[in-house]
Amino acid sequence: MATKGRTKKEPFPEIKKKNEGKFTSWVKRNMPGKSTCAGASAVMKNTDKYSKGVVAMANYANNFGCSKK
Repeated sequence: MATKGRTKKEPFPEIKKKNEGKFTSWVKRNMPGKSTCAGASAVMKNTDKYSKGVVAMANYANNFGCSKK
């Protein structure tokens, strides 16, 4: 029987020190007035419009920073 999701516990994917705050500053420059989470949602709704790097940062923000409990 196949299992869904991760089967092995992996460490939490950490952000390198040199990359901390990159997406937040990108959102402030390119989407004034939006929060980081709102910017991440907007990028993920229209991934063709943004570069691969911005989409990756937005995906990380959505998955690990903007999740609601």
